Amino acid sequence: MASVDSRSGFCNSNSTFYSKRKPIPLPPNPSLDVTTFISSQAHLGRTAFIDASTGKNLTFAELWRAVESVGDCLSDMGIRKGHVVLLLSPNSILFPVVCLSVMSLGAVITTTNPLNTAAEIAKQIKDSKPVIAFTTAELLPKIAAASGGSKKRLPIVLMDEERVDSAGEGRRLAEMMRRRGF
Repeated sequence: MASVDSRSGFCNSNSTFYSKRKPIPLPPNPSLDVTTFISSQAHLGRTAFIDASTGKNLTFAELWRAVESVGDCLSDMGIRKGHVVLLLSPNSILFPVVCLSVMSLGAVITTTNPLNTAAEIAKQIKDSKPVIAFTTAELLPKIAAASGGSKKRLPIVLMDEERVDSAGEGRRLAEMMRRRGF
């Protein structure tokens, strides 16, 4: 890696940024999934995530229990390696629970910005072909409008923690997380 700027990590010869930190040795098992690898690393502290707006937090133990529980539910629903899962949500401590659960199955997560229009979300749905979506009750109309032209209705999991009128949506993230006693 000749000509890497020591301050920025940028290499002029190939226009690539490199980490300024020493490389971390990767596990020898090439089929090890990313969530197992991340969860096997030592962490400093007890709290994994804190929701700045509510003060609610998740410990590392709660996080990994929730990831396993949601992953089990998704597996039972038929989500497999290579399937795409759409996530339309504002920032939340539940966001990484969904992402890590999906990745633990070898499935692909595609996130979309809550500020996107229904047309932009429809294009992403058309391009990525998700088999299920996670969203909040507030953003549900955007997915409904985006998948309105679809022949098959996209199954939805609501991420809202409080009980909301969900227009008949049957799956809730909170219930999926409780499967293993979260």
